[in-house]
Amino acid sequence: MTVIDLPLFEVAATGGFDFSRRAGLKSSATKAAVKDAVVQLVAQEGCVTGAELNELYALRWSRYGWPQVAADSPRKRAGELVRDRRLQVLNLDAPRGTGAEYTLLGVTS
Repeated sequence: MTVIDLPLFEVAATGGFDFSRRAGLKSSATKAAVKDAVVQLVAQEGCVTGAELNELYALRWSRYGWPQVAADSPRKRAGELVRDRRLQVLNLDAPRGTGAEYTLLGVTS
């Protein structure tokens, strides 16, 4: 029996793994687009929970040309948008297990 040494995957001419870089760039672009969509949804609705964001995104993504993403992705992006200081949580004192209520930064009700 002869053993043949074959690479498991191709390495780009630059010496790196091109598929990994491309996947990272696509993910970054998708994440930014979903964040923008979440801000748009919050602006349209005024105040929404994470569960409502997931539902609204699922209903509107194709109409607005937003990327199709995992069901819970909009809620996760909303949390990131709070850290980015684009959204705020209105019910910070709510009991554990209560969904966050998101609004645009600076809106009080």
